[in-house]
Amino acid sequence: MAVAKKTVATAAPATIEAAVEQVVETTKANTEAVVSAATEMMKPFAEMKPFADMQESFRAQAEKTIEQMRTQYTALKGNAEAATGKLEESMTAAQAGTREFNATVFALFRAQTTAGFDHLQALFGAKTIADALKLQQDFAKVQVETIQTNTKNLAELAKKVATDVVEPVKSTIVLPFKR
Repeated sequence: MAVAKKTVATAAPATIEAAVEQVVETTKANTEAVVSAATEMMKPFAEMKPFADMQESFRAQAEKTIEQMRTQYTALKGNAEAATGKLEESMTAAQAGTREFNATVFALFRAQTTAGFDHLQALFGAKTIADALKLQQDFAKVQVETIQTNTKNLAELAKKVATDVVEPVKSTIVLPFKR
């Protein structure tokens, strides 16, 4: 029986070595197959830039976009400040023009009122009806001429005020459309 044990002990290492060798060979073959398949799958990606290069490209584009946005914001802010300044100029011109127009209307009203009272005094001083009618006729003629002149003057003043109000804003409004 001792002989049988010896045969089993000698036979076992030969079988184990063969089994290990077979496992090693199979593993090598499988590893080569996986590497080959992975290499084949990765061929399309081999032509692409490395991920770090893609990140750098994306970062550079993002920085460029941010810089453009900053430039546009600065320009927009400058335009808004200029427009605000021009609007303030326009409002100042509107206030001054309104004061001037109102003062002119008030002066014309005062002159018409004074002329009316002077006419009434002249009528009370008339000796005859013919004199009163002549005074009335002259007064009406002067009033029509005065109204025409005053209307023309007020229209010119209103035009000047409107131009003074619009002129500062006009360049600001037209500026964006010239670009």
